Amino acid sequence: MKDIILKLAIKSIRNRKASVLLSIISIALSIVLLLGIQRIITSLEESFSSTISGTDLIVGAPNGNLSLLLATVFHKGNVNQSISWEAYENIKSYPEIDWTIPIALGDSHKGYTVIGTTEDLFSHFKYGSNVPLTASQGQFDISEMQCVVGSKVAKDLDYNLNDELVLTHGMGKEDFSTHKENPFKVSAILNPTGTPIDNALIVSLDALERIHEHFYHSSQESYDFLAIEHDHRIEDEHMHPESITGFYLGVKSKPNIPSVQRKINTEDSESLLAIMPAVTLLELWTIIKPIENILMIISVVVLLVSLGSVLTTIITNMSQRRREMAVLRSIGARPNHIFGLILVEAFAIVLVGILSGFFILNLALWIAKPFLAQHFGIILDVLGYNLNDVYIVMVILIAGIIIGILPAIRAYKQTLADGLTIKI
Repeated sequence: MKDIILKLAIKSIRNRKASVLLSIISIALSIVLLLGIQRIITSLEESFSSTISGTDLIVGAPNGNLSLLLATVFHKGNVNQSISWEAYENIKSYPEIDWTIPIALGDSHKGYTVIGTTEDLFSHFKYGSNVPLTASQGQFDISEMQCVVGSKVAKDLDYNLNDELVLTHGMGKEDFSTHKENPFKVSAILNPTGTPIDNALIVSLDALERIHEHFYHSSQESYDFLAIEHDHRIEDEHMHPESITGFYLGVKSKPNIPSVQRKINTEDSESLLAIMPAVTLLELWTIIKPIENILMIISVVVLLVSLGSVLTTIITNMSQRRREMAVLRSIGARPNHIFGLILVEAFAIVLVGILSGFFILNLALWIAKPFLAQHFGIILDVLGYNLNDVYIVMVILIAGIIIGILPAIRAYKQTLADGLTIKI
């Protein structure tokens, strides 16, 4: 009898193609919305947390935890203060410090961020699961007027090795004040990382200081940045800026991180702020969390409306199917068989809707994956379903059974009352 009920359910669904199709589409779109938002939010959270790894502390001026993180890691916003080179050298000499990476921001190239730093960036900067930076072309070299270009910069601006480029003084896409007398040459192009590094150009602090010496030099006086022996400010072989935006650091022993942080934050020589990137990233995510909750609530409401439409469709059709139920009774179907038939139909509609939703979602994510990676740095795992997704599907399937119970009970009672004397 179970096979007969299943066959009858399939035939019944076929005879009501239009209304059933609308219900399936409604469920499918709800699945796309609910799981799609969850997948993007999860990928966004993972992208946030994997932007920087292996860095124990970020140090800068006391502009606020989030401001320092956004400026030095995400290259967003502007810090009101910088820290002196002397303060950087002082902290670098702490016996607990293993390595440091100075970061100087302020210049740009066609709207992309320029990072002034040292070769230590390529040795110690990590992202994701402690993945180092690698080059798709060339070798890392930021000596003299060499620069390393992020993958997105190279792709968008069609840069290749040994191409020359000119930096702009200040942030933004406008090229009002350029360092055109001192062009840089591309020495390497980075592999994609899914982090803000993809949208940046990396040059040396020495080169930045030299071109700014030229920039601020009298326009009436010729200047050769390579002839550093003629500049009274240069005493060493290398130049360094008077101040930097901040720096990353790693400690020799992880248990010493809190004590080093306190030591830096209470430094007497200069007011400084040291933050733990992982902790501050969580703080940043708590700001975004309410938006995530609102989107999830909207998705759940849409899903409930879709399930309600399935229930409405089945109940509406019940009055038109009373003769069908009476005929089934006449050929030996019992009330519990009618009950099971309606229940199977509701479950089948929801199940097909879920499967259709998964197909549409995977197709949409596959299409959107390169766009989100290129423009937002969000790396989507198209087939990366987790336990929460399984729970959501199970809840929806159970809901499909529940919404089938009410019309099934109604059909059960009607068949008992109608018998073969149904009036149309």
